[in-house]
Amino acid sequence: MEAHASSTPPPGVDVEAGGFPMPAARPPTALVRALFVAGAEFEKSLQHELAVNPTGLDAMAHLVMSGPLSPGELSRRLDLTTAATTAAIDRLVGLGHVTRAPHPTDRRSVLVVPTEASMRRAMSHLAPMIGRVDDVLDDFTDDEQRVIERYLGRVVATYGAIPDDGTAKPR
Repeated sequence: MEAHASSTPPPGVDVEAGGFPMPAARPPTALVRALFVAGAEFEKSLQHELAVNPTGLDAMAHLVMSGPLSPGELSRRLDLTTAATTAAIDRLVGLGHVTRAPHPTDRRSVLVVPTEASMRRAMSHLAPMIGRVDDVLDDFTDDEQRVIERYLGRVVATYGAIPDDGTAKPR
C-alpha cells in the first residue's frame, strides 16, 4: 500500500508557512494578518535604529504617547516586575533615550522622561510612516472611509476581547 500525502488542505483550512493549519480567511482578514507582520517588521527596524530591545521600544512607545511616567506606572503598563522595569530604564538612560527627573508633586518619586533628542530621532521614523498610512485614505470616498473605520474598529474590539478559557492569571 502506497502512502499518499495530499498537498491540498481540508476544506476550511489554509496551510501557512511551516505547515501549521490555520482557519481559512477572506482577503481582508489575510490583509490584517499581513498588516501585523508589516508592523512587526517596522518595529524591528525601529528597534535597530534606536538600538533598543522590544521592551525598550515598548517603554518608549508609552512615554511618547503619555509623556513622563513614574517607574511604577511604566512597570504596570509594561506588565513587568519593578526590577525588570528598573533594568529597562537603566538601559534607556544609558542609551540617552530617557532621563530620571524629580516628580513635581511627590518629592520621594521620580519620573522617566524621554529626551528631546530621542523623541526627535523616533519621530523622524514614525511621523513619515503615520503620514503615508494616513494618505492612503485619500484614495477612498468618505463613505468608503466610514466602512474602513467601522471594520477596523470592530477588528480592534475583537482582538481586545480575548476569550478567557479559565487559565489566565489575574492581573
